[in-house]
Amino acid sequence: MRPWYGRVVMGGTFDTVHAGHIKLLTTALLLGREVHIGVTSDEFARTYKRYRVKPFEVRAANIRQLARLIAPDRKVHIHKIDDPYGPAVTDPTLEAIVASIETYGRALEINELRVQRGLRPMHVVVVTMVRDGYGNVISSTFIRERLGEVGT
Repeated sequence: MRPWYGRVVMGGTFDTVHAGHIKLLTTALLLGREVHIGVTSDEFARTYKRYRVKPFEVRAANIRQLARLIAPDRKVHIHKIDDPYGPAVTDPTLEAIVASIETYGRALEINELRVQRGLRPMHVVVVTMVRDGYGNVISSTFIRERLGEVGT
């Protein structure tokens, strides 16, 4: 399948990789020849997570390996980000942003910041959430809660 865009961006913490991450990443890899992935720094993750996330190096390596499994021909760039925006608000060559329904508002905010900085807004591609058999949204926090790890 021929990619629709040259350069696509997405971001997250990617602590416990799950089906939602796979869906998000697969979408980005199908859409772009080059995918830029913002992975939150340990320091930034501490400001909003209720539990201690895996070290950045582990999270970045996991998402890079997953990307290689899904689309080994795509160029993948990992960026350590210390804010919710990363290169998405400064890189004029980015064409699309892949977000979940949960992060759609942030994608719109990123586009507003791009316009304020004289950059073109990106196409926003929204991926639906993945649910378990009981209707619960799958997330790293949900998984950690079920394992009794929240607060550790």
